[in-house]
Amino acid sequence: MTITELNRKQTAYKNKLKNIEQFVNSFQYVDETKDYIELTSKLNSINDILKELDNLQNDYCSLPDKVELNNSLEILSDMEEDAEKFKVSILVFLSKYEEQKTENAKLSPKSHIKLPDLPLPTFSGKFQEFENFKTQFMSVIGNNDSLNESQKLMYLKSALKNEAALIQSDQDNFDSLLKALENRYENERALVDIHIAGILSINKLHNENPTQIRSLIDTVRNHMRSLKNLKLESNSLSDAIILHVLNNKIDKESQRLFQLSLTTTQVPSLQDFLSFLEVRCIQLESVIKSDFAEKSIPIKNKSSSGVNNSRWKSFLTKDKNKTSTAVESNPNQGQKACVICNQFKKHSVYNCEMFLNRSSLERYELCKKHNICTNCLNFHPSKSCTSKSRCQICSSFYNTKLHRDKTDLSIPSTAEAFIDTAPKVNSEQCFALRSTDKRNSKPMKYLMSTAVAYVNGMPVRIILDSASETNFV
Repeated sequence: MTITELNRKQTAYKNKLKNIEQFVNSFQYVDETKDYIELTSKLNSINDILKELDNLQNDYCSLPDKVELNNSLEILSDMEEDAEKFKVSILVFLSKYEEQKTENAKLSPKSHIKLPDLPLPTFSGKFQEFENFKTQFMSVIGNNDSLNESQKLMYLKSALKNEAALIQSDQDNFDSLLKALENRYENERALVDIHIAGILSINKLHNENPTQIRSLIDTVRNHMRSLKNLKLESNSLSDAIILHVLNNKIDKESQRLFQLSLTTTQVPSLQDFLSFLEVRCIQLESVIKSDFAEKSIPIKNKSSSGVNNSRWKSFLTKDKNKTSTAVESNPNQGQKACVICNQFKKHSVYNCEMFLNRSSLERYELCKKHNICTNCLNFHPSKSCTSKSRCQICSSFYNTKLHRDKTDLSIPSTAEAFIDTAPKVNSEQCFALRSTDKRNSKPMKYLMSTAVAYVNGMPVRIILDSASETNFV
């Protein structure tokens, strides 16, 4: 390339620099994203020109010695100096734009939510808790440049409790007290002993309790993680030893199921054992929930036309006259349910299917229970009944539905010899008699409370006789 061609290229780059100079001189500040993009484009152009000027200088130097450069190199040097100056100016504008953008982000409206004050971490002198305490305290107080050494010392002393509060330092300053704590509690050998003892001293589980099993899992993993942080990695031998210890800590049924889950003769890893326990917890929790749901469903009487009453719940409240009133929560709110069958059907007690399917003695007891008149089967006391109707069979003062034949008052077979000598009773006393002949009376249904107890580690179901003075198992 000749000297003339090189000079022409030099002139072209010089004109480009003049355009950039005019742009920079006319620029005051970056106001919009458009200005930022233009400055970035000009900065890239300057970088390209500097590269071309460097190449142009090499081309000048490669010309023969007899060629006169006529101050071309000197002009080229001035151009490079101007380009660097323009580059600095553009970078200053871009820097101001970034600062303004950051400041605007800080001033942007934020939701004013009152957050609770964070309590300072405390340390009571347990070796295994010191590392966590130190990390939290240093992040909040120790590395806070807005606090002086005296303030940090006061915060540190207030955070120490029990045994840790008795630690003394050589000098009464923050660094000295922190160093004394580190010398006392950063004891690797003591920490290893504590974590190993924590695994070995886990309490034995005597029953299938998912909460206790999950606590065992969390305890083991916490100690194993702490040992790993102390650069003590687990291996197949340590897994086998810990697995053997933990297997003897769980209940017998879980031990049996774990052995059944092993399909090979290879020694399982500790992670396999903990994973099995996690699945075991999920299974036990599901069983407990299903059992609770079954116990929560009301018992359905077979003679109640098979209607499912589990959609609504009722409880009894006592009014001033000590009468029971059914309070219901169901889709048919506003309608009254039958007090006998609890169904939202428009029928009287006289036509209630559940009432009719009971024995005469059971009907009488239902009337007394729900304050139903024994004469007209309406809801008022029998003494205030104005109906003149009587039993159509014996003409007694009660409804025909409550009449009982002599067979309903059967005498036990063991007492047949005393029939002639037994005193006669009137009709009012007949209601107090109770038939013991199973052939002539329908079986009564009672709801007994049950519970699950553990005897020698084995779950057994027991029935509680809550009607007696003392519960009997």
